[in-house]
Amino acid sequence: SEAMLGMVDPGTGMPMHQMWAEPVSENPNVGDTEVWEFFNFTADAHPMHVHEVVFEVLNREKLVTVDGETVIPVQLTGEVRPPEPWETGFKDTVLAYPGEVTRIRAQFNSPGQFVWHCHIVEHEDNEMMRPYRIGPEDPNAPQPHMHG
Repeated sequence: SEAMLGMVDPGTGMPMHQMWAEPVSENPNVGDTEVWEFFNFTADAHPMHVHEVVFEVLNREKLVTVDGETVIPVQLTGEVRPPEPWETGFKDTVLAYPGEVTRIRAQFNSPGQFVWHCHIVEHEDNEMMRPYRIGPEDPNAPQPHMHG
């Protein structure tokens, strides 16, 4: 199976994969500060990069697993740990470790359409990249499209 980006439905705890060309799902207002959570259900660490912002790494929390597989719907263990010593200050990339949720806090000040993605090139090319928008939709902005 391939690693993909998406969302965890807050009502059900179910992961929902999203493809590159699907509509923008992250759309902070200009000036908003948000906490984003990267849930990693894979066996690999993923360096997650958010364009146009710097962020602070807040913490990580383990996901409930059974026989090495993440329990779905998602459940958290309550085992929260602080950022690694080298993760203090502002970053633009954070390692999302397997079987954990990694939380970051960013302020979104520049309006426009940007991307967030895994910084492993093979993953970027394989649907591990999503568009996001800061502020209102710009009808003149480029629209995501399928490669092919």
